[in-house]
Amino acid sequence: MKQDQRFSEDIEKSARDLKKGRRERSAFWRYAYVLGVGGWLFAIPVVAGAYFGGYLDRKFGSGEISWTITCIILGIASGIYNIWHFLMRRSRW
Repeated sequence: MKQDQRFSEDIEKSARDLKKGRRERSAFWRYAYVLGVGGWLFAIPVVAGAYFGGYLDRKFGSGEISWTITCIILGIASGIYNIWHFLMRRSRW
């Protein structure tokens, strides 16, 4: 009977180790995914703001207001909001 119990304990320990290994390995890819998506969620609005601001500067001229700087700042704000929204939505999973 002791041998059966020891065998069961060994199987349970192996299963726990396997689960732990899978969690740790998937944690790396999860963090890589969050960093990658977060980078794109921030970079795209900033670059789009720079291009749109440059277009407005060429189209209407940059008088007192530099449209490029204004749109980049709006892109940064939008990027921060995108990352915040993504992380809040992700934390509900």
